[in-house]
Amino acid sequence: MNPANQMHHDLYERSFRHQAEHGEECTVFPSPQAPLWATIASAMSVTRVLEIGCGIGYQAACLASATPECVVETIENDPVHADLAQEEFERLGLSGRITILRGDAESLLPNLDVPYGLVVVDAGIDYDEWLPELTRLTRPGGVLITSNLAGKLPDWDPRLPTEAMMIVRAQFSY
Repeated sequence: MNPANQMHHDLYERSFRHQAEHGEECTVFPSPQAPLWATIASAMSVTRVLEIGCGIGYQAACLASATPECVVETIENDPVHADLAQEEFERLGLSGRITILRGDAESLLPNLDVPYGLVVVDAGIDYDEWLPELTRLTRPGGVLITSNLAGKLPDWDPRLPTEAMMIVRAQFSY
């Protein structure tokens, strides 16, 4: 395993240890799909990523490592998790490319005005209310990834995946 992958793997493992130490109420849920998201960001030459639900930083670290130009803004409401994530970003040498926006996503999202090439949602938000805001923040041609959208929308087709959903905000030119 190369050194960067090893560092990310170690953070992934620390995330699970943190979750186990703090019990069922802990909101740290590192996604094993984060390296895939980084590959998507790299393939699309994404330079700006928004992550909602930072935990202690595993996913943001993977995303920031997608390319040397990639910067990540990540929202975290839990001050303890935000502090732990900041420590991890400093330890990994990524603190200059990852900014933690501290607070509730539903309060912070309306104040963001720059579209992102990739938006990753890994937090409990009201999709009926916030999907238009998430779409606004995803640039045309960008990608919105969420693991919590399935079944939350009134016209959800039950044949679609229930564990994860990726929405590509298409950009059409005629």
